[in-house]
Amino acid sequence: MERQLRILDEMEREERDPERLAALFQLDHLAARLRRNDENLLVLAGGQMRRRADDDDPGVPLDGVVLAALSEVESYQRIRSDVEDGTPVSGHAAPDLIHLLAELFDNATAFSPPDSPVCVTCETDEIGTTLQITDEGIGLAPGALLEANALLKMPPDLSIAASERMGLVVVSHLAARHQIRVSLSSSSAGTSASVRIPGDLLFREGKK
Repeated sequence: MERQLRILDEMEREERDPERLAALFQLDHLAARLRRNDENLLVLAGGQMRRRADDDDPGVPLDGVVLAALSEVESYQRIRSDVEDGTPVSGHAAPDLIHLLAELFDNATAFSPPDSPVCVTCETDEIGTTLQITDEGIGLAPGALLEANALLKMPPDLSIAASERMGLVVVSHLAARHQIRVSLSSSSAGTSASVRIPGDLLFREGKK
């Protein structure tokens, strides 16, 4: 899959026909989705993804993390990112955060009208950063919202029931790995997912 993605990247750089380039982009997103499905199974089995960075990696800017996650979603055109924070995310956590956000983006686009936007915003304070992902879907019933948040708070063991919510189960496991807090809430538009990134995963100016 990695080799296929590299070949698609090379073809995209050389393609000049707009229609063919659009088709290549679509294939690229589908291939990325298949890779993420493989990685989901690896996460649930307790393994580590091959694209993990080294611990001494200088990090990936937060706005770059959001864009990388967006690029893995088939309906990426609908996602409106207002994240301009260039604070580097720790190299060992960035690939997992990209994966986590891509799963949440997928959920937001899948469960909202196909012509509606999904908005991503960012708020930072002295102890961390929160990303907010808001869609315009019909939302979740109160009981379903409680169940989803319980799942996100405590990663469940793999089971038939858990596999039916594989995306959220994977998000839960990835979040627990890095002490990231993910929660869902109802908003005036639809559903909002909050991703709280702890300060120790961020390399802020002046931080040692």
